[in-house]
Amino acid sequence: MNSRKLVVIVLSGLFLLTSWSSTWFEITAVGVYSEGIEREPTITTEYIIDSNQESFELSIDNSTPLLLYWINREDVSPGQTDSENNSSDLADDSEESISDRQACSGSCLDMTRGILKLTMIAMFAAIFLSVVRPIRSIRIATVTTWVIGILIILIAIPLAVATDFGISDGNDSGDESSTGGFDTNTQETVEVNQFAHFRQDSGYSISFEGIEFTYESIGFDLGLLDEEDRDDVIETAPIEGDPGYESLIGFDGKLMIGPGPIITWWLLIAPLVVLNLIETRESFEEE
Repeated sequence: MNSRKLVVIVLSGLFLLTSWSSTWFEITAVGVYSEGIEREPTITTEYIIDSNQESFELSIDNSTPLLLYWINREDVSPGQTDSENNSSDLADDSEESISDRQACSGSCLDMTRGILKLTMIAMFAAIFLSVVRPIRSIRIATVTTWVIGILIILIAIPLAVATDFGISDGNDSGDESSTGGFDTNTQETVEVNQFAHFRQDSGYSISFEGIEFTYESIGFDLGLLDEEDRDDVIETAPIEGDPGYESLIGFDGKLMIGPGPIITWWLLIAPLVVLNLIETRESFEEE
């Protein structure tokens, strides 16, 4: 084994270890109560994700109206509403929510962490084998493993983050947050099954800054109404000026997932793979 091959192995191991231990993604989540609450309270959360944990900082602008909203509303369980006869108005598909969580065994991000860890181990093994025994199948496996790794970093991890956050589900599961997860780290979370005529929409866009997920929801919060007024709102959505319209709550949120140093370190492995492939081809030509 010549010195160049040894350098490839050592640097590959160093880059893989550094990418694993570095910051993976930096996330900014900004959610605004756009309807129903005065002064449009804004929840801002800054996340940092690495191989072991997620740390965050939370701030709420114009928090007083939001605190009053949480204090003044009454918790409304699904049993207090005629959810069976009004399934189109009240989202109570909890079984679907449970099955979604079971698909990730509790945390999609933790599952993705495990997959990426195995991919990094496979990456180092493939590079080592391509140096020791540079046959065509191993070289193809090396390139394939690198491509799989970059796809996990750029696509799978952001999707796992968005899924755990609650913004990418696209369903109205009854026990999900009515804000798409933006209020998860606050003192109060209002579930979808507390609303009548609840609607939500989500989307995403890709830019050089990362992946941006958007979320919008609107509905009538039954917890803001007297018990005798809830059935009327459930049966017919009030319009502006009608009794019960004051319970309309709207929310808009944006979740920006920006890549951290892990991207740089993984990209640095590519030149080493190419260098090793070129050297292997040259050695075959000489023979």
